[in-house]
Amino acid sequence: MASRIAHIKSLLPEFESALSSFTSSPSKFRIVRTVNPTSTQPKTLYILDSSFNPPSIAHLSLATSAVTRPADSDARPFRLLLLFSTHNADKAPSPASFVQRIALMTAFAEDLSRSLKGPVASSAQIGDSNDPANISIDIGITKEPYYSDKSIAIANTEPLFYPSKPIHVHLVGYDTLIRFCNPKYYQDHNPPLSALRPFFEAGHKLRVTQRPYDPSDKSSAEFGSVDEQQQYLQGLRDGDLEQEGLSKAWAERIDMVEGGEGVGISSTRVRIAAKDGNWGEVGRLCTEEVSAWVQSQRLYEGDASGKKMMS
Repeated sequence: MASRIAHIKSLLPEFESALSSFTSSPSKFRIVRTVNPTSTQPKTLYILDSSFNPPSIAHLSLATSAVTRPADSDARPFRLLLLFSTHNADKAPSPASFVQRIALMTAFAEDLSRSLKGPVASSAQIGDSNDPANISIDIGITKEPYYSDKSIAIANTEPLFYPSKPIHVHLVGYDTLIRFCNPKYYQDHNPPLSALRPFFEAGHKLRVTQRPYDPSDKSSAEFGSVDEQQQYLQGLRDGDLEQEGLSKAWAERIDMVEGGEGVGISSTRVRIAAKDGNWGEVGRLCTEEVSAWVQSQRLYEGDASGKKMMS
């Protein structure tokens, strides 16, 4: 583990340079690193979009579920993009932490890749681009705050990183679906949710993981039961938000799947544990390399919000 942490530390100047170059450029999307790089051009691009402050086992569950239990309509081969926006629609940016976000994403991508490979790769797996063990994991940054605009940036920013023009499948939790379909974020459009037209009419999708009620996480109560979450999606398909601009046909491009282990664990819970020096709890809530990086860098020491992370 010490060698892995030293490796990521050696990459910090590269990340800082990439961020500086990106910030001063007109580009809206850029790949800064790829874990397990291959030449595979995907037909389906799974996108895990988060603040990664820090990544947790909830992120691991979302990504693992998608690539190992894909929807029947998701065409192979797959590729995974971890995406961080330097502009968040809900939260004020904390630029000093951006380099650390990329470092955390790198640690997480390496943990995820090792997890997918398992202890032993068979000879049949090696070289099979359709095997989850061989999936490439890209680490990207964008200036766009909204999902629909992010997909446009990914598809159109020159030079094209994905010339195969894959379908984008955003991996989200139920709480994110609620925000995605909230008209208040699209007041520049009339009706508001017509802003989502380019996203859905390009064929892109959402894969929504249910967020079951967790007695240890009071915030999860606001999302209702699993049955209520399924009813919300059915309501979209029945036209509940058509007057706001969300077509019933678009709602058919929203898949809902059961939550797995770790789903619903918040990054806030990890930051509080790290602030308190409860490294055993951090280790239970994060993947191995992420936990080690958070501890080695003391990222949330004295500030559980993450705003004072040192770069």
